[in-house]
Amino acid sequence: MTKNKCIAVFGGTGKVGREFVKMALDSGYSLRVLVRKRSSFELNNDNRVEVIEGDATNAEDVTAVVTGSDVVVSVLGNPSRNVQIMSNATENIMKAAAEQSSPPRCLMISSVGVGGSSWLIKISLTLIGGRAGFKDYENAEARVRSETRVPFIVVRPYALTDKPANGQYKVLPGHTAHFAKPIPRTDVARFFLDCVEDVSRDGSCVNIGGV
Repeated sequence: MTKNKCIAVFGGTGKVGREFVKMALDSGYSLRVLVRKRSSFELNNDNRVEVIEGDATNAEDVTAVVTGSDVVVSVLGNPSRNVQIMSNATENIMKAAAEQSSPPRCLMISSVGVGGSSWLIKISLTLIGGRAGFKDYENAEARVRSETRVPFIVVRPYALTDKPANGQYKVLPGHTAHFAKPIPRTDVARFFLDCVEDVSRDGSCVNIGGV
């Protein structure tokens, strides 16, 4: 591990984000985390974490978090069926990263079903979250894939659960993932942490499921 590596985190108060933050700190990284409300973040008094209050849909707030970071981890999600933030936030993150003299690697969450990875899951997600919500994920991922200056990995987890982690995950081969096993959110966080140092998947979209 590179000492003193700084990770910019978006979505750090969500279920995957909270697990990632704990793991990253245990692994010796320093963090810069964007939160809408400082009171919603559990580690305000941890000197290894710089907490910035703001909004991922605000370009200036995002730039403040990304600037000077070595890696960006975004585990954001749309807060509700009727509120879509993914494409807006993703545009802000990728633009801020591209403007850095040495762009940070960006590890961005998406979902199985996006980008043609599973027509069956696409139908299910459209029914659950609505057409606008799924389209927002599609647009966000397309923005990442179009980036030429910033190294990136798109992570598409299958069927997130709150079950206890088993410390493993399965990278799903090919472009379809209809029948993968659900994956605990903690194991998704583990995959993101592994990707912080592993550059072998840069430039790719990775479907992951449970074991």
